[in-house]
Amino acid sequence: MIVIKTRQPDPELEQKIRMLLEREHIEAEQISIGSQEKLVFPGLTLDGMTHEVSCNGRKTSLTRLEFDLLLILASHEEQVFSKEKLFRAVWGQNCDDTLKVVANTVSNLRKKLADCGSFIRTTHGGYTFRSKKENDPA
Repeated sequence: MIVIKTRQPDPELEQKIRMLLEREHIEAEQISIGSQEKLVFPGLTLDGMTHEVSCNGRKTSLTRLEFDLLLILASHEEQVFSKEKLFRAVWGQNCDDTLKVVANTVSNLRKKLADCGSFIRTTHGGYTFRSKKENDPA
């Protein structure tokens, strides 16, 4: 990021910059995960230390990017992540095909996870992870 200092302070511009920096800092904290976490859900287990995933007792082979995406979603159950935010968190860069890459990775994850693939939900704003069925109480 480049900030150009003007001769006369522009309070409105300074406020916008502060808000953007604060928002980015908060988003980065929201998606932080412990790489050694073990997350256990009904039928699904993710081991952050060994990068192993099992669905209904069956180990599932995932790529590093698929595992990272699943771990972010599962670590923040029911939090909605935009495709852009997921892309920045997993791939750490921007590109023109951001939306396609995330959508394809989610699609591959759902196929590989079979029954547990339904834990990844598409929402209006992006994707979320929910281990409970729709009619289960929150």
